[in-house]
Amino acid sequence: MENNHTDKDAILAQWLNGDISAEEAKKHLSDDEFLKYQQIIGEVDEWIPDTDTQIFDPQEVLNSKKEGKVIKLVSWKYASVAAAIVLAIFVGQSLWQSLSMIEHQTAFGETKSIDLLDGTSTIILSANSEVSWKKSDWRKGKRRISLKGKAYIEVPEKGSFDVVTQEGTVSVLGTRFVVHQIEQALHAVCYEGRVRATSKDNKTIELSKGESSLFFEGIWNPKKLFNIDYPEWIKDHITFDNAPLKLVIDELASNYGLTIEIGSINLARRFTGSIPKDNLSQSLKIIFPTLGITYRLEDNTLYLSE
Repeated sequence: MENNHTDKDAILAQWLNGDISAEEAKKHLSDDEFLKYQQIIGEVDEWIPDTDTQIFDPQEVLNSKKEGKVIKLVSWKYASVAAAIVLAIFVGQSLWQSLSMIEHQTAFGETKSIDLLDGTSTIILSANSEVSWKKSDWRKGKRRISLKGKAYIEVPEKGSFDVVTQEGTVSVLGTRFVVHQIEQALHAVCYEGRVRATSKDNKTIELSKGESSLFFEGIWNPKKLFNIDYPEWIKDHITFDNAPLKLVIDELASNYGLTIEIGSINLARRFTGSIPKDNLSQSLKIIFPTLGITYRLEDNTLYLSE
């Protein structure tokens, strides 16, 4: 992780020196980091110096134990750069370790394996999903990540581990499990050990190995039993067991990068079946005719009607 920070420091220095554009810098920084440093530079550039045009040399301020040496301002450009560097140094050194966000994202149809900070836990991030954490979330025995989308997670080391989503939190002790979050729904699947899933309105369910449950329309659905060792979406297929159509459509959009116009379709309808991850035409034929839904695909937009 230190190399990652060093790379970002180099990008920041090049940006401040005018060697690269803001757009180029943005490619190497997270949205939060880019906005933070853009604000720093903007505030510095808007500052109007004293009429005597004198500033403290930032290096003198940082290195000297005595009163800083005052020198004449050579150029306002250099003053802006120097002041921004001083601010960046203080922000970076005092807050970087605890506040900087580490983020991983996947594109449509992509999965990604990620090793976590404890050296033993891993994530396989599903398509069109995002996981993030701060180093401060991994201190004093605490382990905490934030998830948007879906992920399979292995936590072999004992201790607290929380997966936080917009729809609730899944807490575990030494286990293998899946968390899938979409708007107004949270799906928890336990492949080993035991998990506790809590919706954002504090409704809780505990799952053991071979059990899953979906929080949908304000309640945890009855537990479902299964006997497979790993989720099928890691390989070739995506399997649904009495899943709400809302969840099925989200999987289609995430895996194939579709825009889906649902019209007046009832998203609470249920679907059971398995679809391939690499054949959109076949997936559509499997899902919608069985539900009596007409579909039309145009320019990567899927139109549904009844």
